[in-house]
Amino acid sequence: MIRRLGPVLALVLTAAVLTAPAAGAVDLLDRKKLRAQVGATVAATYPDLPVTKVVCPKKVKVKAGVAATCTVTAGAYSLAMLVTVGDKKGNVTITSTQALIPKATAEGMVAFSATLATTVDCGPDPYLVKRPGETFVCTARFEDGTSQQVTLTTNDVAGNVSITSVADAP
Repeated sequence: MIRRLGPVLALVLTAAVLTAPAAGAVDLLDRKKLRAQVGATVAATYPDLPVTKVVCPKKVKVKAGVAATCTVTAGAYSLAMLVTVGDKKGNVTITSTQALIPKATAEGMVAFSATLATTVDCGPDPYLVKRPGETFVCTARFEDGTSQQVTLTTNDVAGNVSITSVADAP
């Protein structure tokens, strides 16, 4: 049985903000302002994950459709954020390239899908950072003493996942 987990957090981060070109480089985004905007977007969306570092490319042209990836360290996680230039004024859209799935949500989905009372473990980290199509495994331990390995596949950056396989635990 394949189940889907609905979006729990707003995991697609979007901000239409003006990034003025740097002085003397009218065709490039101001890197310092861009880093600040990307960091602020992540901090506002995940307030429990302190943003400690934002790295963006040095040269991002101010041309509609140009895209670049910034890397944000938030808490213990490295997040890839896609920045897309919207127009020649430097308006940008910032979106996540990964889902940030709360571990408790994934564990709850597996437990809800079980036919017996179960304890579920999806690993030690409070969040699972996964790209669409990427899988992860949780262990379900049932009240009768048996265990199963449950594989979940990340469907999108919004955090929707599906249970794609279940096998007896070794």
